[in-house]
Amino acid sequence: MTFSDALIVTVLGMGVVFSGLLLTAGLILCFGCLQRLFDTPAGTAKGPTAGASLEPSSGPMIEPEVLAVITTVLEVERRLHRVRGAGARETVDE
Repeated sequence: MTFSDALIVTVLGMGVVFSGLLLTAGLILCFGCLQRLFDTPAGTAKGPTAGASLEPSSGPMIEPEVLAVITTVLEVERRLHRVRGAGARETVDE
């Protein structure tokens, strides 16, 4: 294979991949438009209803002993798996 043949194959391959990415982006945009058309009927506005509350519902209270155990486990795990930087983990020597 000569250099010109390799260059032609490279350019054609990159063109096919770039075209595929553009088609995929266009398809995603079309799906978004279709979703907006089917989700929102004409003349109605989306938003919270008058009876809807934006605050989270309060569940049962957690006992202090259970909360202390959960906090301790999380602290032990944090100390065992300390993260120093971007993705690097520090190992603990025992």
